[in-house]
Amino acid sequence: MARDEISAEVARREAGTSSIADVFSGVVVPPAGAGHDVTRAWYAANGDIERAHTTGTFVREPRRGEVGPVLVVYVDTKARVTDFSANSEVYLARLANAGHPFCKVEFRLSRYPRRPPAPGGEKNVSPATATAAAAPRRALTPRERDEIESLCSNLPASLRATVSRAMSASYEADCGER
Repeated sequence: MARDEISAEVARREAGTSSIADVFSGVVVPPAGAGHDVTRAWYAANGDIERAHTTGTFVREPRRGEVGPVLVVYVDTKARVTDFSANSEVYLARLANAGHPFCKVEFRLSRYPRRPPAPGGEKNVSPATATAAAAPRRALTPRERDEIESLCSNLPASLRATVSRAMSASYEADCGER
């Protein structure tokens, strides 16, 4: 009889086996750990603009009338809140295709703005533009103002003001004598 009890106990234990990964996933990873997967899915399902302007995500429990969880995405500017909200159906479809169905996506303005890029880290800025922007400025002399005015006098009226401002900025940035 003792042998039958041992056999029954062994059979019971073997039927309830689980891998060590299953045991630890229930203990180590909190139930809200799915938020990290959603953030990765958000970044993977969307383009460079969405990635560049997203500051954080989290999954909100459904409220009355909502049929599923809601993805809340924090972005860095009000303009992006409006822009992304207009495309929320596209984002819902992309996330559903990635295996994360939500009933809705909400976009909110982040309280924590992104840090400005480090000096020299700006994209699409030519070295000449960066140097001109960093160069010390000085006031134009009357002779320089007259020279700019005479050089721009033959230009069409639609270009005259723009070219004059550009030349003035160039002269102001130039620390040498003319």
